[in-house]
Amino acid sequence: MWHKGVPMTQAWVTYAKPDLKERWAELQQRSASDAFEKGAAMASASEGDAVAKIQMALEGPQKILRARTELRETLQKNILKYIAGGHLHGFGYELPRKVSSAPVAIPKAAWAGRCDWTGGALSYRGLEFVDIRLTTNRIRNEILERGNVDTTPTRAPGRPSVKRDIEAAFHGLHEAGEIDPEASQMSHYPKVKRWLELHRPDLEVPPAYISDKTIQKYFAPLFNELKESSKL
Repeated sequence: MWHKGVPMTQAWVTYAKPDLKERWAELQQRSASDAFEKGAAMASASEGDAVAKIQMALEGPQKILRARTELRETLQKNILKYIAGGHLHGFGYELPRKVSSAPVAIPKAAWAGRCDWTGGALSYRGLEFVDIRLTTNRIRNEILERGNVDTTPTRAPGRPSVKRDIEAAFHGLHEAGEIDPEASQMSHYPKVKRWLELHRPDLEVPPAYISDKTIQKYFAPLFNELKESSKL
């Protein structure tokens, strides 16, 4: 899906509403330097003092640049609304990136972080995503219908289980150096919930409602094994 997406650096214009996209193109065609030259010519012909002349010369280009900034912020905020509403989906590489790394789906919660629209990156609670691309529901659904994405349930029907998810959280945190065998198990539970919130946004049981007892049941065996191996 990443290959079919539009780079984040361009997506806020590509997916803009037609009237706003037209407005953006219009503002891009207006030259701030030309506006400055016209303003400077008018200022030189005026009888005001030096400060007034400078203000007159800058008024035109400032108006253009301010309009661009305001519209750009509006378009970027609209993209975040489309993502929150499930109309757009983000994919990118999670840092640290390796040669074997593959693009991952970016959880909706992560978009509450800091967006670098110029660099196409996103930061959220210590996680870093780069080379981000956005795709629409139509493209996403077409890919799913072609069978290019495995949609097989990860658990058998019945009562929801978070065993695999908690185990995945342990391994993910361990690889990131976030598991400390010398610390208590319970001190890691908030990290587990945060990891699940970001990497398992569609859990039937919201991470915030997973009890410490449930986390302990699946986290403890892996933690104890790591603790024992660290003593060797």
